[in-house]
Amino acid sequence: MFSDTRMTFGEHIEDLRTHLLRAIYGFVIGFVIAFPLGEPVLKFISAPVEQQLTLFNERYDGAKSNQLAALQKEGRLANLPSIKIKLDVNVEPILEIFRQRAGLPPEPVEARPVLDKMQPGIESLLEALEIDDLVDWKKLDKTHYVQLYGKVANPLDYAEGMLKMDRIMRPAMLSVLSVQEGFMVWFKVIMVTGLVIASPWVFYQIWMFIAAGLYPSEKRLVNVYLPFSVVLFLVGVFTCEFFVIPKAIEAMLWFNEYLGFQPDLRLSEWLGFAIFMPVVFGVSFQTPLGMYFLEKIGLLNVESYKSKRRIAWFLLAVFAAVITPSTDAFSMLFLWAPMCLLYELGIWMCMYSPRAPEEDWAASESEEMVEV
Repeated sequence: MFSDTRMTFGEHIEDLRTHLLRAIYGFVIGFVIAFPLGEPVLKFISAPVEQQLTLFNERYDGAKSNQLAALQKEGRLANLPSIKIKLDVNVEPILEIFRQRAGLPPEPVEARPVLDKMQPGIESLLEALEIDDLVDWKKLDKTHYVQLYGKVANPLDYAEGMLKMDRIMRPAMLSVLSVQEGFMVWFKVIMVTGLVIASPWVFYQIWMFIAAGLYPSEKRLVNVYLPFSVVLFLVGVFTCEFFVIPKAIEAMLWFNEYLGFQPDLRLSEWLGFAIFMPVVFGVSFQTPLGMYFLEKIGLLNVESYKSKRRIAWFLLAVFAAVITPSTDAFSMLFLWAPMCLLYELGIWMCMYSPRAPEEDWAASESEEMVEV
């Protein structure tokens, strides 16, 4: 495709400008397409951490409930203050139940008695039961509702019920600490999504520029290995997104639970971790391809890979510790273990696809570039 291409330095610069502008135009189009996808993509990125936070809260609440139950059983919570509650009770359903039990037909809404007509009878009933202090008639607004006051027998059960209700009404979510943080995170997600949408076109423009300066043998080598490289990159990204990130969050939250800390995770910090971590895994999964390429061009061989296995594993551990965006050991281990397995895969690939001894990757005299 490019075997007859011969360009000067100025022509290379002009070619670079052309492909760069085309890549920018493609990114702008992908950015516009990504606008309606910003919210669902952001929810997809936030889903793993919010799910793990929900499980963390369930474990945390269960542990606290068991701890308080044990203290109550020992009698150490016997002097808890009582909780006073106020209930607004609608009397209409109660009256309707009485009418049904008495066999009377339902009363029309416009004919139903209001509270001012029922007040004398209710006062007499409460006085007869010696509980007339339950209702403060001065505060009633003459509606169908009656305010009743009471005390909770077991404050712990009441508090646990209110906590469960609060968890339902306010589920575990990532937090923002500034007004503009939510907008900036949404904008970053749109930019990354647009780049992903336009990435085939952008990579094609990059390849078109690079290929113009390669020999045919070098271009043939890239054409053979590029699809395999893309597959490895996607496998690394999906492995990180669906397996590593949930387990890493669970491990880190478990350590917070072990220390007794209540996490409050920020949206912007999580976004950097959730976006950069899959990219790191995708690049790291190129390990067997790099090993195969070095063996193919003759720089290393299978015996070298096998004899230096321990050193390679140590260097991979250092690389995983440096490249992971977080400072915890769990993320480093989740990256280091697959890379060690990929190192063994690279050895296997080199063993079953050895380099031909007569193969010469040097360019022939007719392939030399001129006027560059």
